Amino acid sequence: MAARTPRTRTKPRAARPDAGPLSYWERSKQPLEILALLVPLIVLYEIGLVRWLASSQGVQTNDAHRALVHLFESFGMDPTRLGLPVLSLPAVAMVVVLLVLHVLSRKPWSVDLPTVAGMVVEGALAGLPLYVLIRAVMGIAMMATTAVPGAWLGDRILISIGAGLYEEFIFRMVALLLLHSLLADLLRIKEPWATWVSVVLAALAFAAYHPLRGATGAIEWPVFASLFVAGLYFGGLYVVRGFGIAVAAHASYDIVVAAVSQPAG
Repeated sequence: MAARTPRTRTKPRAARPDAGPLSYWERSKQPLEILALLVPLIVLYEIGLVRWLASSQGVQTNDAHRALVHLFESFGMDPTRLGLPVLSLPAVAMVVVLLVLHVLSRKPWSVDLPTVAGMVVEGALAGLPLYVLIRAVMGIAMMATTAVPGAWLGDRILISIGAGLYEEFIFRMVALLLLHSLLADLLRIKEPWATWVSVVLAALAFAAYHPLRGATGAIEWPVFASLFVAGLYFGGLYVVRGFGIAVAAHASYDIVVAAVSQPAG
């Protein structure tokens, strides 16, 4: 009778040591904290679209938000059939994307409120260096909003919030994802080149998206340069600090410019 080979008992795999709580810098880039930061801005802008930015000539909004509305319309998506306000689908899309990212991350469904409070302060302050760079160093007073000249300051602030939300959604979250996929996955460009080339290309698209021609019809290259620098700045913030801080910094910068450029009286 053949001897039975003794079975060796494998040691249970050691449990992974607890890495401890996430730092502020890590937690502020989590989808739920970003959502907690942005939901009040989204709600405020949605209310503003209905109560203050609507007139007999239509609803005054930024071009990025309007482009998203037209995109949904081109796919036959009618928000009224869903019981939603006409202009709310871009807001719904942003919230859904962040929720999906959270589900994919498999993180707990908890929001750290001190982190969100820190993000409010950081985002508000992060817009100021860009204003100093463009206004003081480059000597350009870049218009922040698409509001009509002389509009009520509150309207200009609302448009600034919308620009921060939806321009960052298009030119950072969506554009950088698509560009990075093209460069890294299809063209096999290595990191960090794929990321930063994507930031540059998105910044160029961001600058080209804004009105650049002056009264004579010629392109105002200093304005293009300021917009390109702004796109690089927001893109860098998005990569290093996440979508929430990029949105808050963009809105903060636009609000400062809107307030400074507000005509007297």
